[in-house]
Formats: sequence, C-alpha cells, structure tokens
Amino acid sequence: MKNLKGRTAIITGAAGGIGTQVARLFDGIGINLALTDIHAEGLEKTAAGLSGNALRIVCDITDRAGVQALVNESAGRFGTVDILVNTAGIIMPALFEDCAYEDIEKQLRINLMGAITCSKEVIPVMKKSGGGHIVTVSSMAGIVPETYSAIYTATKFALRGFSLTIGIELKKYGIGVSAIFPDSVATPMLKYEASHGGSPLTFLSQPQAPSVVARAILKAIIKNRAEVYVPASTGVFSKAIMCWPWAVTKIWPVLEHLGSKNRAHVEKTLGEIIP
Repeated sequence: MKNLKGRTAIITGAAGGIGTQVARLFDGIGINLALTDIHAEGLEKTAAGLSGNALRIVCDITDRAGVQALVNESAGRFGTVDILVNTAGIIMPALFEDCAYEDIEKQLRINLMGAITCSKEVIPVMKKSGGGHIVTVSSMAGIVPETYSAIYTATKFALRGFSLTIGIELKKYGIGVSAIFPDSVATPMLKYEASHGGSPLTFLSQPQAPSVVARAILKAIIKNRAEVYVPASTGVFSKAIMCWPWAVTKIWPVLEHLGSKNRAHVEKTLGEIIP
C-alpha cells in the first residue's frame, strides 16, 4: 500500500472535520473516493472542495443493508475497495448515572457497531483483490478514561481491541489494520462538547487541526502501523499511566481541574474557527 495513486477508499463520516480533511488529502494524491455520511448537504460540501469526481453516498452505518449497498456501489464504480477509513462517530457527554438508555445505545451503534459493520463488509472485497487497509479513528479516550463520556470511552476502548485482533486475523490476506488515537481535535464535535458539558480532560491543551489527524491516517496506511497516536507525546503518557490504573483515580482530579480552567479559552478558539 505504498503507492496509493489510483486506489479506492471509502471514507465514513466524510462530512465531518476529520473525514473532510482525509478526503482532501487522499484526493491530492490521486485516490478514488467514495464518501459517505448521513448528512447529504455536508457530503456535497466536502466533495465541492475536491478535484476529482468523488462518489457520494448517503448512508447510515448502523444499517447493515445500507452498508452492504455502500460497499457494492463503491466497488462497482471503481472496481474494488482498497482502503476503508472509519471516521464516523458521535459523543453525548454526561455523567454515566445521568445517561439515557437511548443515548447509550446510539453511541454504541454508531461508534462501535458502525465501524465493525463497515469493516466486515469490505473484507470480502479486499480479499478478492489481494489486500487492502482498514483504518479506524479511535481517540485518546480509547487509552485512558474520559469522565462525563463513559460510553464514548467504552466504544473507543473496544475499537482498539477490535482493530488489534482483526489485524492479526487479516494479515494472511494482505489486509493491514490501523487504529488512530488523536488527542482533542478542532472539529464541530469538540465544539459541541465544549458547550454541552464535555469532559474537562478534553480541554487540557489547545486542540489540533483535523489535517494533522488526516496525515497520521495516511502514515498508518503507508507504513502499515497498527497504532498511531496524535500527538505521539500524549500517546506515550497515556499508555504509561495505564500501567498503573490505581494512579488514575489520584491524578485525574488534578487534570480535570486544569482542563476546567482552560475550557473557556478552548471554547473561544473553537468559536473563532468553526462556524
């Protein structure tokens, strides 16, 4: 997967901040694009900024039949599917004790089952063509706990285990599997968190640009990396602290206090760069 020009990629959540930047980056190196999201208007906006004639498919990734149609249409248009980038995801911040079951199930369906379903449906196509690559955007919340977002954290932890496991299983088919773990990213979702009681941990530092995450995704594909942390330094700290889970309960109140103090500044910054 080192020469990607002429390959075909499905990008879920393509109307979102990270998905849009992945589409732009891939378009620039000549990858055929099948963009999908539930937001038709957002898809058109993403496609309008591209040089190629990207395929746009409105799809709910929690609908198995819809995902099957997405893969079939993409393969029919371009001959195969070489790359799947799972960026679609949602967060509904709240203390777990206050979470409505409807919100719990929605996050599980989109964040976890959506990525699982898309991955499962592209595997036969990739096997037939002799290989491919599946990338799933997790979160630093897939390594360390994120308070006020227990279900979101659970889905991101689960995606890490899922990606590592299928990476082992699919290696014999020439299919690479990567998981990406970004710290806070300047997207509409983060802006929503800032104004809806998101975890203070999310605001410890200034959010990074979605384009940084897009480049990490490309790096993971080219170098066949199982995991990529964005930034790498945060990944080192996160993995190190989880070697001593008991320390989390002692350190997290301090980190939450620092994040709470920085929340207003981050929210102001996001308001200036995101409509």
